[in-house]
Amino acid sequence: MEGERAADAPRSVAELGGDPAWQVTAGATGQWITAEVTVTHPERTWRIGLTPGPDGVTALILWADGAVVDHARGAEPAMVARAHHWRVNLAARRPWHEAARPG
Repeated sequence: MEGERAADAPRSVAELGGDPAWQVTAGATGQWITAEVTVTHPERTWRIGLTPGPDGVTALILWADGAVVDHARGAEPAMVARAHHWRVNLAARRPWHEAARPG
């Protein structure tokens, strides 16, 4: 995860599901309902969540200790890539919104 380039970022929730840190839940039809990952530091617990919405929109939410600190909506590939970027930054103890570092 550390040092990954944007080109290496997953582009679907199915790809996120291949990472054991991500918890992806699905409904009876097999369609994903939520995808979540937690990044814990001694001083703060971060949770990143994705959920599908109407018309192919995916919602992305970031919580810090239970409070929403950022959110976005867009196409699944873009939101999954952003969620991955946030996780990489948080795991490296950088601000979640910091620009991707060159690989």
